[in-house]
Order: sequence, then C-alpha cells, then structure tokens
Amino acid sequence: MPNRQDPRKNALDELDRVFDSPVLAVLAEKARLDLLKELAILGRADVKTLSDLLPQHTTVISRHLKALHQAGLLRRTKKERWVYYEIDGQEWIRIFREMLEAIEHTVDVCDCGDEPRSQ
Repeated sequence: MPNRQDPRKNALDELDRVFDSPVLAVLAEKARLDLLKELAILGRADVKTLSDLLPQHTTVISRHLKALHQAGLLRRTKKERWVYYEIDGQEWIRIFREMLEAIEHTVDVCDCGDEPRSQ
C-alpha cells in the first residue's frame, strides 16, 4: 500500500520551505530596510551615493547590498567601474506571492479559517 502523507503536513512543510527563504532574514535588519527605502526613492544608486545618505560606513552598506542582491531583491548592473543597484520589483512580487499562496493553501488545508475554535 502506498505511503500517503497527510495533506496538512504537506502544506506545513511547504510553508516551512517558503518561510525559510533568505528574504525574510535579510529584511529583518533595519539598516537594510533603510537602504531599500533610499533605493525606492532614487530608483538606482551606487554604494557611494547610498553611503552619502545613510549613517553606515561604505563597507557596511556594500555588505547589506550584497545580501539583498543574493536574496533576489535587488538587480545589480555594472557600468565601467561603478556598480549600480535597484529594486527588482517583479522578483519581490514573485517571492511574496509565493509566500501568500503557501499561507492561503495552509489555511485552507488546515481549516484555519475565520471560524473561532471552541475551547
């Protein structure tokens, strides 16, 4: 007889996979959120421009940008000797849509709807 897993366990495993993404860890740091705000305002910027606007040292900003880029939240383009960063809006939408779909599926499968549970 085939071994069938509980659909609730499958949904929760998928939720674990989605939330184990480096995106949430990267976004948990305020300095990175501040960087993202500046990039949202500027559209595209290099490390020097961002370090002029933020209190962190250039090397710290560079590390934060690298982490955001590796998580898939930023696009990076090189022009001559300068590297420019910008928010990858389509990737943000894809990542958070995947998270939302996993949450919705888990709520449906686990019967975690709006009905209050009796004590």
